[in-house]
Amino acid sequence: MTMVRPVMMAALLALVPVAAQARSVTYTAALSGDSASAKTGSTARATAEIIVDTDAMTVAVRMQVSGMPVTALWDNLVVAPIGPVHLHQYAGADLSDPDASVLVFPLPFGPSYRATAEGFAVDTGAQSYAKGMATLGSTASFEAFVAALDRGAIVLNIHTDAFNAGEISGPVVKAHP
Repeated sequence: MTMVRPVMMAALLALVPVAAQARSVTYTAALSGDSASAKTGSTARATAEIIVDTDAMTVAVRMQVSGMPVTALWDNLVVAPIGPVHLHQYAGADLSDPDASVLVFPLPFGPSYRATAEGFAVDTGAQSYAKGMATLGSTASFEAFVAALDRGAIVLNIHTDAFNAGEISGPVVKAHP
């Protein structure tokens, strides 16, 4: 009889639905003023981690910027819904032609930006891809966004008053486990 209880408990536990685990994919970016998409000569630098939850369809960005104060961000984009930091998708492998890129995910300026002793940091937390795209008036699919990330066609860009087109930027690449 004592053997029956553990077997019954195991059978009952097998019937309990297990919540599906979200699939998170981590990407990174190293930004500089000497990247394919930003040849400015800026000495500012940034590192970013972009976490994409493919089940919840969210994007989270954590970034540390050094050598650039938060007050240097382009005033026109600080007040715009797209924000002075955002992701661009390029048409091909040549990431140097700004005319071959489209904005694919905004990081609106606000509480997720904070000044640091070295520059500033951004930590957006998980943001809905659909809401971000609605801000842009875009209907680009989440699946197309993830595919562009996977093929290296996405760049993270920081626009400043000194360099409206982008002072520092860098390609977004899949992080190695």
